[in-house]
Amino acid sequence: MIAERIENDFINFRFPEEEGFRYGFNLYALINEGSVLLIDSGFRTQAKAVKNYLEKQGLKLTHVLLTHFHPDHVNGLLALDANLTVMGSPEYRKTLAKEIQQTVSPVTFSETFNFGNYELSFTKAPGHSACSILIDINGKYLHVGDNLMSRYDGKALVPWVEFDQLGNHISSLELLNKMNRDRLILGHGPELKGKEIIEQAIDDRLCYLKKILKTNGKCSWEEAISGSSCTYTGREFFEQLKPVSTD
Repeated sequence: MIAERIENDFINFRFPEEEGFRYGFNLYALINEGSVLLIDSGFRTQAKAVKNYLEKQGLKLTHVLLTHFHPDHVNGLLALDANLTVMGSPEYRKTLAKEIQQTVSPVTFSETFNFGNYELSFTKAPGHSACSILIDINGKYLHVGDNLMSRYDGKALVPWVEFDQLGNHISSLELLNKMNRDRLILGHGPELKGKEIIEQAIDDRLCYLKKILKTNGKCSWEEAISGSSCTYTGREFFEQLKPVSTD
């Protein structure tokens, strides 16, 4: 684990790629005096590592805010205290398949949440999951969850999405593009900086997703990635992306 301070009271915990995964993991911590709000909990081993680090610094984890409720973002809760305040999309039950010991407090999309020096606001972004949200942090950083994913070496990860959610994923990426942000943080992969770099990253994913949707999933891998400027990895995500048969 690498702990890097983005700001004095804002830490990025990076877990590198490991066997069985094409990607690494980012957990982010906001600090308010002695209390900590963690964005995503990763798997159990990652949550434990972060908790141990924080305790050694004299800090107490009090809040966990989830970008969405897929296992690699939520299972870490099983290693954390039962009395934590856990926050996430009101749609979390559509995704959460595992019993957790904490109660989920749904965020609202019309009000902000303040934690120390940080003001957080939330935007619905379904597609990768029904409960995906974007998290704005002080108008400076935008956490996009898994709407954009990459490896730490910069290679783009093919978007993971179920076939019937292609349209929603496209709409969420188009909304993200319109937000015209210049600093994005991701659940997987390095931070994206600069409007041109961000726009290209979004356009590449849109190109890929729209080709699959237009051909009803009948295009080849080569056809799906043609027109994208990035080098994709994660072809297995494409192989899994097939229409559900109604026969």
